Amino acid sequence: MVLQMPRPFKHPKTGVYYFRVRVPAELIGVLGKTEVKVSLGTKDPALAKERFSEKERKVAKEWKTLRSQPEPLTQKQIVALSGKVYRKIIERFDDDPGSPSLWQNIIDLAKRVAEAGNWEQWYGETVDELLLSEECRTDTKSRDSVIQHVHAALIQAAEQQLKKAQGDYSPDPKAERFPPLRPKNGKSKATTLTDLFKLWERDHLAEQGSPRTPGDFLQKINGFKVFLGHEDVGRITPLNVSEYCDFLRHDQGLSAKTVNGKYLAAIRTIFRVGLSKSRIAVDPTANVKVSVPKAVRERPKGFTDKEATAILACALRDPSTLGGMAELNKLACRWVPWICAYTGARSGEITQLRREDFTEEFGIPFIKITPEAGSVKTKQYRMVPIHPHLIELGVLDMVKARPQGPLFYVPNDKKRKPGHTQAASVRGKVSDWVRGVAGVTDPRVQPNHAWRHRFKTIARDVDIGGHYMAAIQGHEDGSSNFEYGEFGLKALYREILKLPKYDVKTKMRAH
Repeated sequence: MVLQMPRPFKHPKTGVYYFRVRVPAELIGVLGKTEVKVSLGTKDPALAKERFSEKERKVAKEWKTLRSQPEPLTQKQIVALSGKVYRKIIERFDDDPGSPSLWQNIIDLAKRVAEAGNWEQWYGETVDELLLSEECRTDTKSRDSVIQHVHAALIQAAEQQLKKAQGDYSPDPKAERFPPLRPKNGKSKATTLTDLFKLWERDHLAEQGSPRTPGDFLQKINGFKVFLGHEDVGRITPLNVSEYCDFLRHDQGLSAKTVNGKYLAAIRTIFRVGLSKSRIAVDPTANVKVSVPKAVRERPKGFTDKEATAILACALRDPSTLGGMAELNKLACRWVPWICAYTGARSGEITQLRREDFTEEFGIPFIKITPEAGSVKTKQYRMVPIHPHLIELGVLDMVKARPQGPLFYVPNDKKRKPGHTQAASVRGKVSDWVRGVAGVTDPRVQPNHAWRHRFKTIARDVDIGGHYMAAIQGHEDGSSNFEYGEFGLKALYREILKLPKYDVKTKMRAH
C-alpha cells in the first residue's frame, strides 16, 4: 500500500492552494475541530509547496506541545516570556516609531482594558501563540499570570516607543528586567549565523536547489564570522553589515557587484529565513545597500556574426582535427554550439541531454528540456522545437546512433563535489574548445552563454514575440499572463521557423 504524503490542496474553483490536514483523534477535543484548513494565499504550485512545508512544521510543533502535560511556569519563565513581546515591539518599530499619538492611544487603550478586566479578549490569543511558539503547555494559573505580565510589557514597550516618537532614543532603564528565556533543558543558547545557515540549507536542499550553493554561501558566512569575531545573531547590527561590505570593497578589493550580489546576498538570505521562521525578530541587513555602478559595455553580450559563424564552421570540421580529445567531447563540440544557436538554451541544459529527451508530437520533432536530466535553472520542464536546419545537419541521426541515456558522456558513479557534474565538465570542454580551437578569445564575451544573448537578438530581428522567446529559452517574462495556459508545440514551432538559417559558407547571418 502506498501512503499519499500530505500536499497543498488546490481549490477547484478559485485555484488557490490550501493547507488541509486531519486533526489527530486525541486532539479533536482540545482543538474543537476535526480538520485544519488554511489558505496558503497563492496559486503558484512551487510557492504553495514551500508555504505548505512551513505550515506543516508549525502545526506539528503545536500538536507536539498540545500532547504534552501542562506544567506550571516559574516567575522567571513568565517574565522572560513577556520579555519576548516587549523586544518584538521595540525592534519592530525601532527605526520608525511613527507618531506620538499612536503610542499614547495604545497606552490609554491598554489601561482601559485593565480597568474593564477584558484580559482574555485582548490578550488570550496572543499569549496562546506565544506559549505554542516556545513549546510551553501550562496550567490556567500560569497562563493568567503570563497575560498580566504581557499586559505590563506592552505598556512598557509603548511608553518607550512614545519617547522615540518624540525624539528621545535614550535606553529604557527597565529593559534589562526581562531575563533571557531558557529552553526546557535549562541551558540558554543564542541563535548563531550557523543556525540560520542550517535552516536555509535544509529548505534549499529539500527544494532541490543547486547543491553547489550551500558551499558558496558557507564561505561567505564564515568570512562574515571572522570579520565580526563572533556569530551571535543577537549582537549583529546594521552597522556591522555595512562595515563588512565596505571592508570587502575597499580592503579586499572586491567589486561592488560581487559584494552586493554574492556576499551581501548570502548573508541577507539566511537572515530573511530566520525572520520568516521566527528565530529572530529583526533583520540587520534589511536597509543595507551597496551601490553598484553601471557596467561599461564595449561590445554586445552575444556573439557577433563573425564569431558565431567561426564557431559553427569550426564545429563542422573533421573530428580528427581535435587531436586527443575524448570522442564524446568531440561530439559535444560538434553539436552543442549548433543546438544552442537554434534554441538559445543554456549550454549546461544541452550537455546533459539524453537520447530520450528528443521526441516528436504532431509530426514536430522537439527537445524536452527537463529537470529529470539534470539542472534546469527555473526547475520547469519545457519543449523546444528543433529547427529544420539542425535536422538537415543530422542531429536526429546523431541522437539515434547513441544508446539510451546521456548523449555526451557515459554516466559513472565517481564521487564529485556538489554541483560538479559530468554535464558541467563537458560544458567546460566546449568552452575551452571555443577559445582554443574556434579562436573566439575576446574575454568580454562568454564562450557558451553568449548564444543565449545572440538568440534573443536574432529573435527580435525576425519579430518573435517576447512571450515566445521566454518560453523557448526558459525565461520568465515577469507578467501574470505568462503563468496562464501553455505555450503549445505548434505555436513554438511556428516561431522557431522564423529563425534564419545559418550560412557558414558566407560567414554571415542570413536575413
